[in-house]
Amino acid sequence: MEKQKRPLTSRDLWSLRFTGDPELSPSGKELVWVKTWVNAEKNQYESAIYISRRDESGKFGPPSRLTYGKKQNGDGAREGSPRFSPDGSMLAFTSNRSGKNQLWILNMKEGGEARQLTNLEDGLSQFTWSPDSKRIAFCSREPKPKKETKPGEIDTSKDVTVITHLRYKANGVPGVVDPRPVHIYTVEVSTGEIRQVTTGDFHDMSPAFSPDGKMIAFISAREPDRELRMIPDLWVIPHEGGEAKRYTFGKGPVHAPVYSPDGKWIAVLGHQEGEVSTANIEVMVVPAGGGDIVHLWDIDRSVGSGLGSDSRFDAGRSGPYWSSDSRTLYFTLTDKRTSGIYKTSLDIPHVELVAGAVPGNLNYCGKFPPVTNSFAMRELPGGNLLLAFNGNSPVNPGDIYAIELTGPICGPISESCPLQQVTAVNEELLSGVTLVTPEPFTFHSTDGLELDGWMMKPAGFEEGKKYPAIIEIHGGPHAAYGEAFFLEFQLLCSKGFGVFYCNPRGSSGYGKKFADGVIGDWGGMDYQDIMSLKHYVDKVPWVQVNKIGVTGGSYGGYMTNWIVGHTDEFAAAVTQRSISNMYTKYGVSDIGWFGNKRGFGGRDLWDSEDFIMERSPIRYAPNVKTPLLIIHSEQDYRCPLEQAEQWYVALKRLGKTVEFVKFAGENHELSRSGKPWNRVERLDHIVRWFEKYLKG
Repeated sequence: MEKQKRPLTSRDLWSLRFTGDPELSPSGKELVWVKTWVNAEKNQYESAIYISRRDESGKFGPPSRLTYGKKQNGDGAREGSPRFSPDGSMLAFTSNRSGKNQLWILNMKEGGEARQLTNLEDGLSQFTWSPDSKRIAFCSREPKPKKETKPGEIDTSKDVTVITHLRYKANGVPGVVDPRPVHIYTVEVSTGEIRQVTTGDFHDMSPAFSPDGKMIAFISAREPDRELRMIPDLWVIPHEGGEAKRYTFGKGPVHAPVYSPDGKWIAVLGHQEGEVSTANIEVMVVPAGGGDIVHLWDIDRSVGSGLGSDSRFDAGRSGPYWSSDSRTLYFTLTDKRTSGIYKTSLDIPHVELVAGAVPGNLNYCGKFPPVTNSFAMRELPGGNLLLAFNGNSPVNPGDIYAIELTGPICGPISESCPLQQVTAVNEELLSGVTLVTPEPFTFHSTDGLELDGWMMKPAGFEEGKKYPAIIEIHGGPHAAYGEAFFLEFQLLCSKGFGVFYCNPRGSSGYGKKFADGVIGDWGGMDYQDIMSLKHYVDKVPWVQVNKIGVTGGSYGGYMTNWIVGHTDEFAAAVTQRSISNMYTKYGVSDIGWFGNKRGFGGRDLWDSEDFIMERSPIRYAPNVKTPLLIIHSEQDYRCPLEQAEQWYVALKRLGKTVEFVKFAGENHELSRSGKPWNRVERLDHIVRWFEKYLKG
């Protein structure tokens, strides 16, 4: 008997489980990953590391929990970033059991409890093993100088902050960013002895050991104008410290360095086009002894999985990974609606799909989930390639998959490489609720440009009935929608709304020219793209034409504000973490002073005041007729709260229909990683507003 299904609710968020950060042991016999879940009673997230072992048939067995960290108050810990030592005997991971994120070590041969390796005041990030499995390099802030308070003297350090840096705030960091530099350190696994490797007033990140363990490559911006230019370079330093040597020279940002197994090359991700937000992120290599960058790119796409979702916790890697012969590099790449695992080569610099859904296939098929986020790889004896990856689809937030490749390309076009789904973390929940599969389509903007769109019918859709609909707009503007899961979209469908969304010009995954289409033209042709989608929706037979709403967050919030100031075609709108005044955002956003300039085609604040205000939604507040709900977080430093306050006061003063919902203690990431109760509250307010004005 088929299981009776029920409508999805906002509180189903608390029952979702999230997978991420897969890691394979050197032998390929063990697969570990991170599982994250909601503790609704404590209003927090918890995570642990899980493991599955491979049997003689090549299949991974049932998953089991590997870590059981508890914080000192008894709450569950957040544990992640599992990394096997090169000899496979140990597993290092991060855990906040003792407060800050510290390194912990599990003995994979003998078992037993995990051992805490570091006890740093500020915790750590971005760690990597040395090739001999004896040391770990990591990043941490320079220790605070000890301050002595004289008798009778009051310590005002918590009340007074002297700011000298331009980058003094960052979204997700309450208050002011600590000005102490981040450096690279090493810790001896046997003794816990820590050595500082890099020094100076620079932030040093992403350490990577050379194959002989003698050198560490890292990323750092060390030019005098490094606060003004977003261009970190590749550096190399002896593992015990000393003089660092610069390998790239400010032509474009690079990150994620990794040495080739033969020690002759260092691969990096990045580009050489200067301060350009739309440049394709490529795989490049630099000779390990220094020299010119070699480009391995022949495709108008970027490395990484840039397809958005509101239901994902995955801090795993997108590459690059080297082949054992030091000739081929593997990585994830987004191509329009899908993302998969690709490769390129020193011998033939040609980017091609290795494993994943076939790009451009509007009705993707086969066993592969259409979106690959992070992945891990190992070469097996005999030359086969073992891949483990975190994949998701519009009806599954994510699971861990594994595949052994026996040919140059394996995907849904080949049955010679069977795909194994290792986890099914949400099977019980998802099998019991009604989910809607998006239907992809294409349409044309006013200038004839073809755009990708998706249509989600209301749950329980009945032919002949008319339904209200909602258009969703993504952030960025260089983000993108794809064949990924959105709880918000599914919830709106469960409440009887149709949902439509698209990738207007400016979105990633379509090449540099497409991404450039929004530069210097916010509110121009991107607005025409969204309105062209609206006019497409008007012609859908089951849609109530006078009951269409619009919503979006960040840049999508900007577009929502812009839309309601330029048309009254929408019956209701919800603007989230939005921008209303591009002029004031310049000085209050953590990225305003350089983000605005990039987005507006190089125009600085005082260069084009009239144009900047012309493209600010607040100028058109008198035109607004659409009932508008404003949702914003107090600690949003990306699109600060004052943007919402200005917008609300202007509209309220003008007698418009407007409400303002403000979340304390949340930042720009409320919809994706905010406190579980607040995330549900946000969803409920969106539903409430649209039910009032699209159904009432």
